[in-house]
Amino acid sequence: MKRSILGMAAFIAFIACQAWAKDAKVERDLVRRTLIHGGIERTYHVHYPKNQRPQIPRPIVFVLHGGDGADAKKMARQTGFNAIADRDGFIVVYPAGVNGQWNDGRGKTFRKPMGNTAVDDVGFISSTIDLFINSGEVDSNRIYVTGISNGGMMTHRIGIELGAKVAAIAPAIANIPVNLSNKRAIRPLPVLIMNGTDDPLIPWNGGPVRVFGKDCGEVLSTEQTVKYWVDAAKLTESQKKQLLADRYPDDKCRVEVNTYTMKGQQVEVVLYTMRGGGHNLPGDKTRGLPRLLGRKCMDINGPEIIWAFFAKHALSKPAAPAGTHN
Repeated sequence: MKRSILGMAAFIAFIACQAWAKDAKVERDLVRRTLIHGGIERTYHVHYPKNQRPQIPRPIVFVLHGGDGADAKKMARQTGFNAIADRDGFIVVYPAGVNGQWNDGRGKTFRKPMGNTAVDDVGFISSTIDLFINSGEVDSNRIYVTGISNGGMMTHRIGIELGAKVAAIAPAIANIPVNLSNKRAIRPLPVLIMNGTDDPLIPWNGGPVRVFGKDCGEVLSTEQTVKYWVDAAKLTESQKKQLLADRYPDDKCRVEVNTYTMKGQQVEVVLYTMRGGGHNLPGDKTRGLPRLLGRKCMDINGPEIIWAFFAKHALSKPAAPAGTHN
């Protein structure tokens, strides 16, 4: 009995050591930086491919956390974007929202009693982009933004208001806030959307966002969100549908891909529908919480698909001059 207990303790200690080692490596792979924007010190962490500052301008991917305020280390570990960047040679940035929240346009937050409508998160991201462009590290025609949940809604907002600087966006488990639906996008954008039909937090059919019974603003439906970006790009011709292979039947989820394109037009809008999927980025390394978040689809690897989408798209004209904030 004593040997059994000692053996179990040793195993737990080994697992804890392994987890600590992984966290320590991720932390070494991230460079912490700050800037003052709107009178607030803002923080972001940077991962350079293979931890080496580039000698030539590289693509850059901004990864926005959800409303849980996950830090850069956690986001890097869960999404695996650092490893993808090391393989394919792009820079990853993990910005931090004020109090772990983004001012995504809903006008309400979930964890804080005060609103965050005065926080200029679009300006913060814009200023961060300018810093990278001015440093010569970043290809100004290959700037991308992705995010999940609150970060996904913020990604929609960046696409609408900062599209002159961004080559493509990929919001996940997020729809456009109703408050932004009457705003016209700066320009047509390539957009990839990943949403679950059974998401308990961000309703597939639109309406109020509720977390633990609290009203957290209102969003469009997924159909309306897709239509917003399709209309912005005037994609009137082609819609291709594809049901992907059910690689993990146990997840009780199927993935359907709808692609909206038009002949002679480089812009495309792609919807990944996770049928039966909940409030999770498909295929990531987060711990499943089906009772709270619903099912996680494992048939695809979300971050890999997002990067493959980004890699196809670049601005056809120079990005907005440094210092402009659209």
